[in-house]
Amino acid sequence: MDKSNLEKDKKLLVDTIKKSSKDLPNFLDDLLTEEEILDLAQRIKIARLIFDGKTYDEIAEKVGTSTSTVSKIGQIVKYGKGGLEKALGGKKRN
Repeated sequence: MDKSNLEKDKKLLVDTIKKSSKDLPNFLDDLLTEEEILDLAQRIKIARLIFDGKTYDEIAEKVGTSTSTVSKIGQIVKYGKGGLEKALGGKKRN
């Protein structure tokens, strides 16, 4: 994967989302499949529960996913760039 293209594409995505913020639900419906929307929402739910201090087993049961999926989001929460933390008002777990 070409990093320069990734950064350009990420900027394109961010800029487009900013421009469509007033009609974001329709933009997301046009851009993403229902499954993609559900997957993204699931990641947000998992991250919120991690920030709330729930165990991976509790989260997996509540969200209806595997602990492996929860662990992947946990790694993003712990080692990521802090975007989820800022968006969700959470605190990183150590």
